[in-house]
Amino acid sequence: MESFHFFVKGLIGLMNIFITGATGFLGQYLIRELSPNFETIYILSRNSQFTGFNDLPNVKIVKGDITQLEIIEDIMMRDLILEESDFVIHAAALYDLKASHSDCYLQNIVGTQNTLRLVKKMKKLKALYYISTIAVGDDQSFFLEEDHLPVRKKFNDFYSETKYFAEKIVRETQHNGATRIIRPGIIIGDSKTGKMDKIDGPYYFIEAMKKYSTFLKSIPFIPLSFNPRTKIPIIPVDHCARYISLLIGRDLGVPELKTYHLISNEVPTVKQFLDDLNEAFSIKTQYIPVFKNPVHNSVLKLLGIPKELVPFMFSKLSYDKTRTIEELPEMQESTYSAFKGILFLKTL
Repeated sequence: MESFHFFVKGLIGLMNIFITGATGFLGQYLIRELSPNFETIYILSRNSQFTGFNDLPNVKIVKGDITQLEIIEDIMMRDLILEESDFVIHAAALYDLKASHSDCYLQNIVGTQNTLRLVKKMKKLKALYYISTIAVGDDQSFFLEEDHLPVRKKFNDFYSETKYFAEKIVRETQHNGATRIIRPGIIIGDSKTGKMDKIDGPYYFIEAMKKYSTFLKSIPFIPLSFNPRTKIPIIPVDHCARYISLLIGRDLGVPELKTYHLISNEVPTVKQFLDDLNEAFSIKTQYIPVFKNPVHNSVLKLLGIPKELVPFMFSKLSYDKTRTIEELPEMQESTYSAFKGILFLKTL
């Protein structure tokens, strides 16, 4: 954090930041990373009585909603934020692979448009940080470049679709600051405590194992729809928050659009993850990879794994991290082998 401290305090003094989505899982970690380095952190919340940051005197709760045109209810507070904001992080989104198109559209596209409308009025803005997702990549291609948004016409779920078009809107919008797009991988629990806010991604398999481990111990093998070579692009929530904080601290406001892929430097394949899961639960069942088909999809359903997750188990994608590693060499310290023990230990 030294470079952040020097940049903010030593060169241009303490600044102010406006954040949407701060009460979410990633957002709560972000606030605690950023709090020591900003004079005021304005966080948007539908609940003006939110108490999660009462121990941080420089955090101000601002009542509002990104789905409303003006976002911020109080006119005087809106004017103050427009006048004082040096940075903006737009992290608010509906992340649910099973959500309806209308719900995803309202939160992820309309919410982003309304946020950008506010951002365009900020005269002293240095940079907008938009929290996108690696789900904007085409899972039928082989490589997602940092600064490239691929042309896509087909999507597996409404979350991916609306986040894709939201990122496209952010890329095309002009404002007074620089634009930074953050594409996190699948955010998992805290690398130190294992804390996680919901069942998601690899946790579906962990929950299935907790439920059926006794049964699986009597089965020598089971057919499962997955590609054993597919990599699971995960990152612990605390790592993700720290890296975003470091990027902001090192941001010199260069006007070019920059995109970053925040994925742990070493991630498991689906096969490796299943093997590690077996070891954690003392199971010797072998998983036989098969192509997607209705019969084996029903096996996933039985295990409680949503069908929307299946395409990610066959993804061919790898992710360009050239700029990310160059500007964030610390990300090379984030490795699956270092935190997998906590990941599984917390669940047992």
